[in-house]
Amino acid sequence: MAIDESLDALFEGHNNKPSIKIRDVPSGTRIVVVSDQQVPLEDKPLLYTIFNDFVPDYKPYGVTKGVEYHLFINGDLLDNFTLSSFLQRVLPKFTLGDEVDMVLAYLKAWRKHFTHKHFVFGNHEDRWEREIYVNNPKMARFTPRLEEVLELDKLGYDWVPYLKHYDFEGFIITHGDTAIKHAAAKMMLNYQSSGVSGHANRPQSFTWADAAHGDPATWYVEGMTCRRDIGEVVKAWRKIQPWQQGFLIGEVLDGILYTQLIRVHHGHFSANGKIYKVRDASEVPAE
Repeated sequence: MAIDESLDALFEGHNNKPSIKIRDVPSGTRIVVVSDQQVPLEDKPLLYTIFNDFVPDYKPYGVTKGVEYHLFINGDLLDNFTLSSFLQRVLPKFTLGDEVDMVLAYLKAWRKHFTHKHFVFGNHEDRWEREIYVNNPKMARFTPRLEEVLELDKLGYDWVPYLKHYDFEGFIITHGDTAIKHAAAKMMLNYQSSGVSGHANRPQSFTWADAAHGDPATWYVEGMTCRRDIGEVVKAWRKIQPWQQGFLIGEVLDGILYTQLIRVHHGHFSANGKIYKVRDASEVPAE
């Protein structure tokens, strides 16, 4: 009798969600990549400005004729604060269910702007599975997966797990797993490709070129879209200050994605030929 030595014979779930490759995107297609909202610690005025002021302005021409508009949520949208292993300095007044409801509201609101929606799970989303498989593995088969709880299929989002990625016309979009000082260079070394990650919570870029090869490659770390005072509630987060905000945009021409890192400075950011002022908190509608 033949012996089945495949991983499939020993485990389930190890290969059921691979990275996703996206090719043959029409010229004129645009993307918006945001990460590290860490709801309920998100910067609500900044997110409101991005999705209600900038995103409609950046909508590509000709969407109805096949041109696409892609949103990539690049990890740590849901903080899973109550599942964190970090030492917390406070007692939250919200539950895990409250966190999920807040994220669902954002997913529903943001999807209306885009033809394609993508979600890359980050290490904070991964807290959900760690809670199940580390702390309560016997209940794993009977516990809803995070993608089910967030209703991603119903809301039209495809997704990849933490440490997987999207390959969008050769440009890698992944949450990342390094927060060192030169995170962009480390991610470039890991992937040997142009791309973008989050996780490090401060915008940066690293470009590598070799005269013996073709175009130079650039890796971006896009920065965060959460509040900058999180160190007041989780002591471990103080050491990675100063936190800086940012996101990434891009447009496709003839199969090549041209990208731009957008940094938020002093309550403003410059994108698409315009300077946007981050809304005052008083201008953001109550939930």
